[in-house]
Amino acid sequence: MPYCSRCMKTGDPSLKVTKHPHFGKILVANRKLRKGYYVSWWGKLLKRKSDMPSKHMEWALETTKGMIDAVPYKGSMLQFCACPGPSEVPVIDFAPASDILLKKGQDMGAVIFRTLRDIPKGYQVDMMYNKDEKTTDEFFKEQGIERGDVGTKSYPALKKSKAQLAKLKSKNRAATEKMKVKK
Repeated sequence: MPYCSRCMKTGDPSLKVTKHPHFGKILVANRKLRKGYYVSWWGKLLKRKSDMPSKHMEWALETTKGMIDAVPYKGSMLQFCACPGPSEVPVIDFAPASDILLKKGQDMGAVIFRTLRDIPKGYQVDMMYNKDEKTTDEFFKEQGIERGDVGTKSYPALKKSKAQLAKLKSKNRAATEKMKVKK
Protein backbone atom coordinates (compact mmCIF):
# COMPACT_ATOMS: atom_id res chain seq x y z
CA MET A 1 0.00 0.00 0.00
CA PRO A 2 1.31 3.46 -0.84
CA TYR A 3 0.39 5.00 2.55
CA CYS A 4 1.74 4.73 6.09
CA SER A 5 -0.46 2.95 8.63
CA ARG A 6 -1.67 6.28 10.13
CA CYS A 7 -2.75 7.61 6.71
CA MET A 8 -4.48 4.31 5.95
CA LYS A 9 -6.61 4.83 9.06
CA THR A 10 -7.30 8.57 8.76
CA GLY A 11 -6.60 9.28 5.08
CA ASP A 12 -4.29 11.59 3.18
CA PRO A 13 -3.92 14.76 5.34
CA SER A 14 -4.02 16.89 2.16
CA LEU A 15 -7.64 15.83 1.68
CA LYS A 16 -10.79 16.10 3.76
CA VAL A 17 -14.10 14.23 3.59
CA THR A 18 -17.09 16.42 4.34
CA LYS A 19 -20.86 16.42 3.91
CA HIS A 20 -22.46 17.90 0.80
CA PRO A 21 -25.89 19.53 1.34
CA HIS A 22 -27.48 17.32 -1.35
CA PHE A 23 -25.14 14.52 -2.43
CA GLY A 24 -23.81 12.70 0.66
CA LYS A 25 -20.09 12.89 1.34
CA ILE A 26 -17.57 14.68 -0.87
CA LEU A 27 -13.81 15.05 -1.02
CA VAL A 28 -12.20 18.48 -0.60
CA ALA A 29 -8.61 19.74 -0.86
CA ASN A 30 -7.38 20.44 2.69
CA ARG A 31 -4.55 22.53 1.23
CA LYS A 32 -3.68 23.81 -2.24
CA LEU A 33 -2.89 20.80 -4.41
CA ARG A 34 -0.62 21.19 -7.42
CA LYS A 35 -1.29 19.57 -10.77
CA GLY A 36 0.30 16.11 -10.68
CA TYR A 37 -0.41 15.37 -6.98
CA TYR A 38 -0.77 11.58 -6.56
CA VAL A 39 -3.53 9.89 -4.55
CA SER A 40 -4.44 6.22 -4.25
CA TRP A 41 -7.85 4.50 -4.33
CA TRP A 42 -7.20 1.40 -2.28
CA GLY A 43 -9.08 -1.38 -0.52
CA LYS A 44 -9.81 -5.07 -0.53
CA LEU A 45 -9.02 -6.58 -3.95
CA LEU A 46 -11.79 -8.92 -5.04
CA LYS A 47 -11.35 -11.31 -7.97
CA ARG A 48 -14.81 -10.89 -9.49
CA LYS A 49 -17.61 -8.33 -9.58
CA SER A 50 -19.87 -10.99 -8.06
CA ASP A 51 -17.61 -11.04 -4.94
CA MET A 52 -18.49 -7.40 -4.21
CA PRO A 53 -21.26 -6.87 -1.65
CA SER A 54 -24.15 -5.35 -3.62
CA LYS A 55 -24.45 -2.38 -1.25
CA HIS A 56 -20.78 -1.54 -2.00
CA MET A 57 -21.11 -1.65 -5.82
CA GLU A 58 -21.93 2.06 -6.02
CA TRP A 59 -18.48 2.86 -4.61
CA ALA A 60 -16.52 -0.01 -6.22
CA LEU A 61 -13.60 0.54 -8.56
CA GLU A 62 -13.22 -1.92 -11.42
CA THR A 63 -9.58 -2.63 -12.29
CA THR A 64 -7.56 -4.85 -14.61
CA LYS A 65 -7.04 -7.30 -11.73
CA GLY A 66 -10.50 -7.32 -10.12
CA MET A 67 -12.66 -5.00 -8.04
CA ILE A 68 -11.43 -2.72 -5.26
CA ASP A 69 -13.79 -2.45 -2.30
CA ALA A 70 -12.81 0.73 -0.45
CA VAL A 71 -16.04 1.03 1.57
CA PRO A 72 -14.70 -0.53 4.80
CA TYR A 73 -11.66 1.78 4.69
CA LYS A 74 -12.44 5.43 5.46
CA GLY A 75 -8.78 6.26 4.83
CA SER A 76 -9.32 5.35 1.16
CA MET A 77 -10.65 8.81 0.46
CA LEU A 78 -11.11 8.83 -3.32
CA GLN A 79 -14.31 6.81 -2.85
CA PHE A 80 -15.87 10.12 -1.71
CA CYS A 81 -15.16 12.04 -4.94
CA ALA A 82 -18.23 13.63 -6.47
CA CYS A 83 -18.75 13.68 -10.22
CA PRO A 84 -18.44 17.18 -11.71
CA GLY A 85 -21.62 18.63 -13.17
CA PRO A 86 -22.15 19.86 -16.73
CA SER A 87 -20.51 23.26 -16.10
CA GLU A 88 -17.66 21.87 -13.96
CA VAL A 89 -14.37 20.12 -14.78
CA PRO A 90 -12.89 16.94 -13.32
CA VAL A 91 -9.74 17.59 -11.31
CA ILE A 92 -8.41 14.05 -10.80
CA ASP A 93 -8.13 10.96 -12.99
CA PHE A 94 -6.13 7.76 -13.40
CA ALA A 95 -2.37 8.32 -13.44
CA PRO A 96 -0.22 6.75 -16.16
CA ALA A 97 0.51 3.11 -15.20
CA SER A 98 -2.21 3.55 -12.56
CA ASP A 99 -2.47 -0.17 -11.88
CA ILE A 100 1.24 -0.76 -11.24
CA LEU A 101 0.56 -1.58 -7.55
CA LEU A 102 -2.11 -4.18 -8.38
CA LYS A 103 -1.06 -7.80 -8.06
CA LYS A 104 -3.59 -10.51 -8.87
CA GLY A 105 -4.26 -12.76 -5.89
CA GLN A 106 -3.33 -10.20 -3.22
CA ASP A 107 -5.85 -9.32 -0.49
CA MET A 108 -5.45 -5.57 -0.95
CA GLY A 109 -5.00 -3.42 -4.02
CA ALA A 110 -4.37 0.21 -4.94
CA VAL A 111 -4.88 2.25 -8.10
CA ILE A 112 -2.98 5.51 -8.50
CA PHE A 113 -4.69 8.76 -9.54
CA ARG A 114 -3.24 12.21 -10.07
CA THR A 115 -4.62 15.72 -10.18
CA LEU A 116 -5.20 17.17 -13.65
CA ARG A 117 -4.84 20.81 -12.58
CA ASP A 118 -4.07 22.91 -9.50
CA ILE A 119 -6.85 22.67 -6.91
CA PRO A 120 -7.28 25.56 -4.47
CA LYS A 121 -7.70 24.78 -0.77
CA GLY A 122 -11.37 24.14 0.07
CA TYR A 123 -12.34 23.16 -3.49
CA GLN A 124 -13.82 19.79 -4.32
CA VAL A 125 -11.72 16.95 -5.66
CA ASP A 126 -14.03 15.45 -8.27
CA MET A 127 -13.71 12.90 -11.06
CA MET A 128 -15.73 11.63 -14.00
CA TYR A 129 -17.63 8.48 -13.13
CA ASN A 130 -16.87 6.90 -16.50
CA LYS A 131 -14.37 7.26 -19.39
CA ASP A 132 -15.45 10.74 -20.45
CA GLU A 133 -18.31 13.24 -20.19
CA LYS A 134 -20.48 11.45 -22.78
CA THR A 135 -20.22 8.02 -21.10
CA THR A 136 -20.68 9.65 -17.69
CA ASP A 137 -23.93 11.25 -18.91
CA GLU A 138 -25.04 7.81 -20.16
CA PHE A 139 -24.17 6.29 -16.75
CA PHE A 140 -26.32 8.85 -14.92
CA LYS A 141 -29.18 8.39 -17.39
CA GLU A 142 -29.07 4.60 -16.83
CA GLN A 143 -29.30 5.24 -13.08
CA GLY A 144 -32.30 7.53 -13.60
CA ILE A 145 -30.35 10.47 -12.17
CA GLU A 146 -30.01 13.91 -13.72
CA ARG A 147 -26.36 14.96 -13.59
CA GLY A 148 -26.05 18.36 -11.94
CA ASP A 149 -23.36 20.73 -10.74
CA VAL A 150 -21.94 19.75 -7.35
CA GLY A 151 -20.07 22.93 -6.40
CA THR A 152 -21.40 24.83 -3.37
CA LYS A 153 -20.59 28.19 -1.80
CA SER A 154 -18.62 26.45 0.97
CA TYR A 155 -17.01 23.83 -1.28
CA PRO A 156 -16.82 25.08 -4.88
CA ALA A 157 -15.92 22.92 -7.88
CA LEU A 158 -13.70 24.24 -10.65
CA LYS A 159 -15.74 25.52 -13.60
CA LYS A 160 -15.31 25.03 -17.32
CA SER A 161 -13.96 27.96 -19.31
CA LYS A 162 -16.39 30.37 -20.96
CA ALA A 163 -15.54 28.80 -24.35
CA GLN A 164 -16.36 25.30 -23.06
CA LEU A 165 -19.64 26.55 -21.56
CA ALA A 166 -20.62 28.29 -24.82
CA LYS A 167 -19.97 25.05 -26.72
CA LEU A 168 -22.09 23.14 -24.19
CA LYS A 169 -24.98 25.62 -24.51
CA SER A 170 -24.81 25.38 -28.31
CA LYS A 171 -24.84 21.57 -28.11
CA ASN A 172 -27.84 21.64 -25.74
CA ARG A 173 -29.68 24.09 -28.01
CA ALA A 174 -29.10 21.80 -31.02
CA ALA A 175 -30.36 18.78 -29.04
CA THR A 176 -33.49 20.72 -27.99
CA GLU A 177 -34.17 21.74 -31.60
CA LYS A 178 -33.70 18.13 -32.73
CA MET A 179 -36.25 16.99 -30.13
CA LYS A 180 -38.75 19.63 -31.32
CA VAL A 181 -38.39 18.42 -34.92
CA LYS A 182 -39.10 14.80 -33.84
CA LYS A 183 -42.37 15.85 -32.14
